[in-house]
Amino acid sequence: MLEKLFRWFGPGFPKVDLVLSKGEYEPGEKVTGAFHLQGGIRQQTIQRLECDLMKKTPGEKARFVQPVMTVLMNRELDAKEQTEYPFHFLLPEEMEDTDKEATYHLQTKLVLKNDIKTTDTDQIQIRLDAM
Repeated sequence: MLEKLFRWFGPGFPKVDLVLSKGEYEPGEKVTGAFHLQGGIRQQTIQRLECDLMKKTPGEKARFVQPVMTVLMNRELDAKEQTEYPFHFLLPEEMEDTDKEATYHLQTKLVLKNDIKTTDTDQIQIRLDAM
C-alpha cells in the first residue's frame, strides 16, 4: 500500500510553480507572471492547468473567491522538461476588507492523466486600504 501511495503522490510527478511579476497588488489591478512546469521522472500527459483565487481567514478553511484561469490541454510533458505558460488576470474591483487578518492566495493545480493532481499555493498581497 505504501508503494501505491508513493506512486500517486511521490516526487516523480511533474511540478507547477506560479511565479508572479511582483508581490503586492491593488483591487482591479492586472496580475502577471508565468506558470513554470518541471517534468517528473518520466513522460506524463497534462490534461489541464487551473488557477483559483482563494481567501483564508484565520481559524477557517480557505474559501473560493473566483476562478482565475483554466487552460485545457492534452500535452505530453517529457521527463525533466521545463516549460512556461504566461499568466495574467484582473483582480476584482470590489474586494471584502471586513477582516484585516484575511489573506489571499492563488491555488494552482496541474491535472494529469487519470485525474492525478499536483498543486502550488502562492500568497498574493492585496492592498485593500487603497480602495
